Amino acid sequence: YTMSEDTTDEKGSEQSGADPDGQRNTIQQLGRTLDEWRSKIDHLVVQLDLADLDVRDEIRRRLDTTQNVYLAARSRLSDARSDADTNLSSLRSGLEQLLRDLRDAYDAAEAVVRRSRQQH
Repeated sequence: YTMSEDTTDEKGSEQSGADPDGQRNTIQQLGRTLDEWRSKIDHLVVQLDLADLDVRDEIRRRLDTTQNVYLAARSRLSDARSDADTNLSSLRSGLEQLLRDLRDAYDAAEAVVRRSRQQH
């Protein structure tokens, strides 16, 4: 089973012309993007602490969703770092979808924070 898996990976790497440095750079770039999102999420956590009690539960729910998507993206990137034969285009497209989901979840949480500020 392992040999057939290795053979497939080797063929896939040869066909795609995999570049270890390019892969490493892509993974590092995606890691930096996720680090930026972590910072944004941390900022929302601070906003949650400052929010009125009546909207905290809604913000917390949306923030939990945001953090779960972030953790899924971080996990996928971590798996790619440990797998030298990662298919970069598959990794990139999967992470791009997760990043879109992350942006949507973050925007929804931030909208609740903004609404709560406008009410006061």
